[in-house]
Amino acid sequence: MIIPIIIFLAAILAAFGMLIFRAWQIRTDRLIIQEENAAFTPKLSFRYIEMIMLYIAKHVVQWIVLSVVKLWYLIVTKSKILLQNKLPQIHNFFKKKEASGTDSRKISFVERAVMESKIKIKRVKEKIRMEHEEKIYELNEEAKEVDKIL
Repeated sequence: MIIPIIIFLAAILAAFGMLIFRAWQIRTDRLIIQEENAAFTPKLSFRYIEMIMLYIAKHVVQWIVLSVVKLWYLIVTKSKILLQNKLPQIHNFFKKKEASGTDSRKISFVERAVMESKIKIKRVKEKIRMEHEEKIYELNEEAKEVDKIL
């Protein structure tokens, strides 16, 4: 709280100092004030005003859309929570029913091909593993026979 007060007082003192300096320049004739005789004519065109209005309209529409989306999301979320906690019978009525199995008609051609490929790869892995285990078993049997001979 002290820092903003110090900054405020420093800004006031700086503004007061600038005013005193400008008054000193005017009093000692170090500053010449030129008055413009030409009347001020605003240089606003219709296009410039149109651009400003479109810019403002864009921000207003964005604010309205974002507010509506936010309110919609809040209403949906609060109603779901209300239905789940306060009215479980209604929540169970609207709950989606899960299918017990997958329907083969819903699986696309690519998904079916990928699944078949995975199954075939799994079978090949099992065959290789079984053959490898058989060879290891045979080598172990031969090693046991050699040990018996020795």
